[in-house]
Amino acid sequence: MEIPIALIIGFILGLVTAAVAVVLTMRSSMIVPERSSKSFDATCAAIEEVVPGTAGWSFPMESFDMSAKLAAKNSLPDNVRKIRLYFMCNPSVAKTVLGANPKLSAIMPCSWSVYELSDGKVWVSHMNISMMAKMMGGVVGESMGEVAKADGRFLESVLN
Repeated sequence: MEIPIALIIGFILGLVTAAVAVVLTMRSSMIVPERSSKSFDATCAAIEEVVPGTAGWSFPMESFDMSAKLAAKNSLPDNVRKIRLYFMCNPSVAKTVLGANPKLSAIMPCSWSVYELSDGKVWVSHMNISMMAKMMGGVVGESMGEVAKADGRFLESVLN
């Protein structure tokens, strides 16, 4: 039985279209910016209060003033006033994830950026861990799902 050429072409075009849709969705959804109604300093202070106040969570390293580093090299973009990076970790979740897949250490600990644009608006940007959890599946996906829930609670407390 011969398969019509149109059917084969249609199948290939369908696969290509689906792949393009996935890539575009990932590009637009992998990093999530959230608008803060607080000032830059108040947003940073809220993060510094909320994260270590949550059982199991901490900052494994100091926050990083990226804007100061860029400004020192005359490389701070004109549309950005300030950028501060935060790194958060729950060691028991990290142990589970890294025990299942050590290469994921490349995306750990969880990081957030707080940035103020030249228009005065302040944003908190973070990875879409919920999406990553769905992509990973298994024990890693379950663990990342826990992280996504904690991320949501942190954001709610910081932004409200």
